[in-house]
Amino acid sequence: MISASTKLLALIGHPVAHSLSPVFQNAALQHLRLPFVYLAFDIPEDRLEEAVRAFRVLGVLGFNVTVPHKEAICPFLDALEGEAELLRSVNAVVERQGKFLGYNTDVYGFEKSLEEEGVEVRGKTFLLFGAGGTARSILFVLARKGAGKVLITNRTKSRAEALACWGREALGLSCEVLEWMGDRGLCGGTVLKLQSVSGIINATALGLSGEMLPVPWEFLPSLEVVCDVVYHREGTPLVREAKKRGLKSFDGKRMLLYQGARSFSLFTGVPAPFSIMEEALSGG
Repeated sequence: MISASTKLLALIGHPVAHSLSPVFQNAALQHLRLPFVYLAFDIPEDRLEEAVRAFRVLGVLGFNVTVPHKEAICPFLDALEGEAELLRSVNAVVERQGKFLGYNTDVYGFEKSLEEEGVEVRGKTFLLFGAGGTARSILFVLARKGAGKVLITNRTKSRAEALACWGREALGLSCEVLEWMGDRGLCGGTVLKLQSVSGIINATALGLSGEMLPVPWEFLPSLEVVCDVVYHREGTPLVREAKKRGLKSFDGKRMLLYQGARSFSLFTGVPAPFSIMEEALSGG
C-alpha cells in the first residue's frame, strides 16, 4: 500500500513508454511488502542533468537508466562502482549516504542470457550493431567469454571506431569497424569478413521503432545465432526474420529480467524474488 512513507524507485530513458521494468519491479516489491514504488520517467537528453538534480531533492533511493543516457549520466554521479568504472556505462544508480553511485548490471544480465540460451562465444566472430553504453557492456562480456573477433557497425562511424579502439586497448579483444550497411552495396573486403560471423547482436534501439536492421543475410553463411537486446511483445523485426530463417534467436527480455533482479537487490538490500519477477514479466 502506498503511504506518505513510501520511497521512490525509478527508470529514466527516452523513450520509456514501452518498458516492462515497472511491471516486474513493482510485482517484486509488492510480493515482499517493501515500502517502495517503481515508476518510469521519459527524460529527453537535454534534461538529464536536471532530472538527476531533481531526484536528489526528491530523495529517490535508486533508479535504472536506459537508452540514451547510460554513458551521458556518468558525469552527474558521485562515483562509479565495479564494472561501471571501467565501462563508463551505467544502468543502475543507488543512493548511499547522500551520494549517487553508478553500477552496471547489464553485464550480468547479458552474460546470464547468453548462458541460458547456450550460446557458444569462445573463438567465435560476432557482428555487433551499435556503439553506445549497451554495446560497451556487450563487448565486455564477449571479451570475458573469449570471443575471437567482433565486427562493429554503427550509423555514426566515429562512435564505432571509438568503441573498437576501447575494445582493443582496454579488453585486449580483436575489434574491427565495418561501414553501416544501409542501402549501399558491400565491398569485397566487407563480404569476406562477414563469411566467418557466427552471431549477430543488435545493441541499437531500432527494434523499438519497428525498423529492420540492414543485415546482409545472403553474405552470412556461418551465422548460427541472433540476439536483439531490445524486446517487443510480438518479437522485434530482427528476431522474427531470424526465426523465419531457422536461426536460434532471442530478444532482450531475459537480459532485462536478470539485470532488473540484480538492480532490485542493489536498491532494496534484499534478494530479488526472481520467480515473481519472471512471472510478472511473462505476462507483460
